Amino acid sequence: MKLKKSFIPVLLAGILVIGHPSVFSSPLGAQAGRGFGGGRGFSGSSSFGYGKSSSWSAPTRGTWDRSGGGLFGPGKQTPAGDSKPSSSGYAKPGLGDRSGADQARPAPGKPSASSGYSKPSLGGDAAGKDARPAGEKASGGYTKPSAASGAKEQFTGGTKFDKETINAQKSQRAKESLDSYKAEQSKYAKPEYKVDGAESSPLAQKVKVPPGFGYSDHYKNRDNFYRAQGYQAPSYAFGSSPTFGIFSGLFLFWMLDHMSDRRVAAAAYHHSDDPGFKKWREDLESQAKDNAELKTKLAEMDKQIASMKGTPKDPSYLPPGVPPEVALSESVLANKKPEKPLLRFASGQPGGWYAKFADMLKKSSSSLDVKTINTGGSLENLKLLVDGQADLAIVQSDALALVHKKLPGKNLITEQATLYPEIAQLLANRDSGIKSIDDLDPKKNLVFVGPKGSGTAMTWDALSEQSEALKKIPVKHADYPAALAEVVKNPKALMLFVGGLKNEFLERAEKMARKSGNLRLVTLGDRRFADKRDNNGNVIYQLVSIPKDAYPALEKGWLFSSDVESLAVQAVLVLRTEWAEKNGPTAMDALSLAVLESKPEIQRQVNRAK
Repeated sequence: MKLKKSFIPVLLAGILVIGHPSVFSSPLGAQAGRGFGGGRGFSGSSSFGYGKSSSWSAPTRGTWDRSGGGLFGPGKQTPAGDSKPSSSGYAKPGLGDRSGADQARPAPGKPSASSGYSKPSLGGDAAGKDARPAGEKASGGYTKPSAASGAKEQFTGGTKFDKETINAQKSQRAKESLDSYKAEQSKYAKPEYKVDGAESSPLAQKVKVPPGFGYSDHYKNRDNFYRAQGYQAPSYAFGSSPTFGIFSGLFLFWMLDHMSDRRVAAAAYHHSDDPGFKKWREDLESQAKDNAELKTKLAEMDKQIASMKGTPKDPSYLPPGVPPEVALSESVLANKKPEKPLLRFASGQPGGWYAKFADMLKKSSSSLDVKTINTGGSLENLKLLVDGQADLAIVQSDALALVHKKLPGKNLITEQATLYPEIAQLLANRDSGIKSIDDLDPKKNLVFVGPKGSGTAMTWDALSEQSEALKKIPVKHADYPAALAEVVKNPKALMLFVGGLKNEFLERAEKMARKSGNLRLVTLGDRRFADKRDNNGNVIYQLVSIPKDAYPALEKGWLFSSDVESLAVQAVLVLRTEWAEKNGPTAMDALSLAVLESKPEIQRQVNRAK
């Protein structure tokens, strides 16, 4: 059967835009069956990778750059076993070695030689100041804001830049995938043998194709399986076609070389009536005329097939432990409809910044089935994560630091990425005389700390855990508008609000301060908190300076407004490591690119940059 001329356009349409280059390297050794019959048995297979190892791309490794004890983070850019092999396990004789070590993660702003990707820099303090200790890696692109104009410069245009970077990345990945396909086909003496309707066969129905299936990913993952078996195809395999209907030619030769195992021989029996199998058998008959070794192998296969005569044939049969992705041809896989991985996102309260980011991410991740879950905030998000009822959530950095205390007995191993800073903003009645948190008197004052389970409430809990003085201050839970109304009329009451610079609620407070003149922003910049770190070594707080023109009325002194020093926590995107391991590199790339696309926009909105 002739190769369909229409296949290349289909290939271009279905090619992976989130993939990895395959490796074709060292010369072929004419070995067969090594490792399978020697007690090793079949290789273990995960839901991705087809074998033991997996490889993560530069965008994914660069996105999840905060340590959460999972696969990524500082010092964990390359998981165990994650390296590009020096040999594919099979290669056309005479091919030179084109292997190489896995590229190191690129420095921020510098492109990777292998991917062309450079992580966008989101700016920082114009003065170059940073609250992090010397030598600590920047996180989230954010540093201490020095002025409102500086904040605008920090965020303006970031989304456009990220989209251009992402589109370039996708184009390059598509090219890599097409190049891999062409390189694979060039190894064989004959073109693919196609059978109409092969993708609807019972065997093809057993496989789930990830979004953006790509040849480069498939070849690499397929090689993982054969490498784990210690298998190298014989040289005469390349004198035929790369695929035969539903089957990969490499799988058929692997099967032929393992006829001594009854489980493998059964595959030849069950599929002996398949048109692709028949064509492959016909090609081998022709080669066997001048190849005694091949002639002997075909005779053994015929003997095994004959011995099973009368057994009902199962057209979906595969030997135990063999992933269907390994047995199926790449054309069949490319033409299957992708199945979107489910991603359950605990996003926060409707209308809040967490929920807005979830909506952005959902729009940017068309390759994923994102289901948002409305919650009360960081604590509920954490509970859903550790109980396995959510895969992704946004949590404040201080809430993460409290996870072991708030959720005893729970172990949260995650991938983490910072999104934007949330500033702890403490409001007081001007008649109270309180200018700093140090002025609070536990016998006189009361602090409203937001609704129960909110990020604000958790921030107060986290601060109190580290300060005996704050532990003694009476607190009360209430919604923010009610708390603000109480502070306006009660000199003894204060309220804490944790959120982005110039958020809607603080702008409302600013209007009330201009109208009544009895509200002020209190200094919360206790430097003792700046060195606090969580169990994974991440800085919990940053010292920030709220610019005087951010809230002129709230920051007004005796005569003029002045900057107010405070603490900031990070809104951290937290993904269960289990989700990454289950869904693999293609799903992680889809999620990571969506994060990179959405992150600058949420930063711009949170900080009211124009």
